[in-house]
Amino acid sequence: MLQIFIEISVCVLAAYGFITLIHETALFVKQNRKYKNCMIKLVLVVKNQGETIEGVLRSVLPRDFIRKLMPGGKLTILDMDSVDDTMDILKRLERDYECLEILKGSEKDLLFRYFDVKNGEESGAECSGKNT
Repeated sequence: MLQIFIEISVCVLAAYGFITLIHETALFVKQNRKYKNCMIKLVLVVKNQGETIEGVLRSVLPRDFIRKLMPGGKLTILDMDSVDDTMDILKRLERDYECLEILKGSEKDLLFRYFDVKNGEESGAECSGKNT
């Protein structure tokens, strides 16, 4: 009886592992494709959030939320000239998480660099996950 239970458990776990492998492979392939329309950007605008920003980001980023949601896999955080330690915390988190891009309030024009139209073409026509 115990042997049958163990065999069933192993089969169930093997099936779960196989399904998970297929799912993660499909996500990987989907993420690494060249996107023809990359005119989507996820931006978080913050000011004086030193007490909360680290907890919020550390609860979201390890779940691979950004990679699954966005074609480029980047979350841009725009700090609007905080007077507390928000920018210091964000710079530290940027070193820990490669999917973060931190901008100062004075750099807010950089948010629109992917949306510029040149020669009738979208400058962000293909997303490779790297900022240029």
